[in-house]
Amino acid sequence: MSASLPVPPAAAPLGGPAGGPGFPSTPTAMVPGARSVVRSALRPVLRRWLRLQIEGTRHVPDDGPVLIASSHQSHADSLALGVAVRRPVHFLGDVRLTQWPLLGPLLPGLGMVPLRRGEGDAEAMAVLRGLVADGRAVAVYPEGSRSRDGRVHRLRSGLGRLAAETGVPVVPAAVAGIYDVWPIGARPRLLGGEVTVRFGPALPPPAATPRARREFNDDLQCRLAALGRTTCADDFSPFAGGAVG
Repeated sequence: MSASLPVPPAAAPLGGPAGGPGFPSTPTAMVPGARSVVRSALRPVLRRWLRLQIEGTRHVPDDGPVLIASSHQSHADSLALGVAVRRPVHFLGDVRLTQWPLLGPLLPGLGMVPLRRGEGDAEAMAVLRGLVADGRAVAVYPEGSRSRDGRVHRLRSGLGRLAAETGVPVVPAAVAGIYDVWPIGARPRLLGGEVTVRFGPALPPPAATPRARREFNDDLQCRLAALGRTTCADDFSPFAGGAVG
């Protein structure tokens, strides 16, 4: 049996009750610098745990605002992306993940913006707009939920709207092998595994029309599947731990 780490507390399902005692009422954007002590200390540890291989980092600009649109199969996707990119990367995460033993309290220092699920998309979008306006690199999972079957599912509308509103380029990314390191509904494996992060050429933001955003999503979905060496699904990935269809 594989060695594993403790399971973090269960997150509230999207649309369910938000927060609780000790949880912040609004998200706080931690902004780790390139010399952040937490970030500097954890990057080599995580890189060894993931046995990380990285392809295409030249597509991620060294400065200025950028949206990194990634496939999503595991809670560890954000950790892999944060290690793969030289500059600090921000991502939204359920505030309850900060209660995970050992690593949880350090997540904001790695770039996680704690968000209380169930508060609605408007709050999350406001946080992302603020980070982009500040010239940050922000990782977004346009499927909206982790894939249960390894395919890239239909993309939801949030990323296309954000890119259109802000005029920020979108760099596609895929994290291959991450499911074996931290599967859905299971414990992360203490011994880690082999993970490859691949980045593709940046896409210009779509025009602010429904048709342009749909075409953008269709193109991006195909690019994510190609980077992940997988296929596209015609349905959305289910929220809150839905089973594989």
